[in-house]
Amino acid sequence: MRYFILLLISVCTLHSNAQLDFPKWLMPDTLGQYVAIHGFMSLAKDSMPTEGEISIVKHGGQDMIYRFSCDIDGRFDVFLPANGHYSVKFEKKGHIMKVIDVFTSNVPKRAWKNTFALDLNAYMEVMPQGFDISVSRVPFNIAKYDQEMKFFVFDEEFEKLRRISLDNEIKRCLDILAVSKPKI
Repeated sequence: MRYFILLLISVCTLHSNAQLDFPKWLMPDTLGQYVAIHGFMSLAKDSMPTEGEISIVKHGGQDMIYRFSCDIDGRFDVFLPANGHYSVKFEKKGHIMKVIDVFTSNVPKRAWKNTFALDLNAYMEVMPQGFDISVSRVPFNIAKYDQEMKFFVFDEEFEKLRRISLDNEIKRCLDILAVSKPKI
C-alpha cells in the first residue's frame, strides 16, 4: 500500500511538472532521490500570497538556471534531485530578492527511502531607496541534510545572522531617507 501511494504521488508530481515544462534536471527521479520544495511567496508574514519570479540555479561545472513565474496565489512546487547544490531565488519588482541554498549531497543512500519535503515561505519585503542589492545576493538561509535528525533542516544561526545584515541595510536606507527629507 505504501509503495502504491508513493507511486501515485510520483505520477501526479510528474504530470504536474510536465504542465510547467520543468527541465529534465529538475524532474524527480524514479528512485525517489530528491527533495520536494513546497511553498509560496507573500508580501509580509501576515499578508496574502503574491505573484513573482522564481529561479532555480543548479551549481556545478556549468550552472543551469530555470526561471518561472509564480501566479497570484503565490504557490509553487519544485523538486531538487540528489547530489546537488541549488539556489532558489525569489524576486518581485520593487522588493528585496531572497535566496535559499539547498544542498542535496551527503545524504546516505538508505535515507532516500524517506520522502523529503521542505516548506518555503518567501516573505517579500519592499526594497527601500538606496538598498545595496549585494546584501540580498548572499543566501538568506541554507538547507541541508542533518545526519543526526535524518532530515533536511534549515541553518537557524545562519538565518539569524542574515536577518541582522538585512535589517541593518534596511535601517541604513531608512535613516538616510529620514535625514534627506525636509522638515516642515
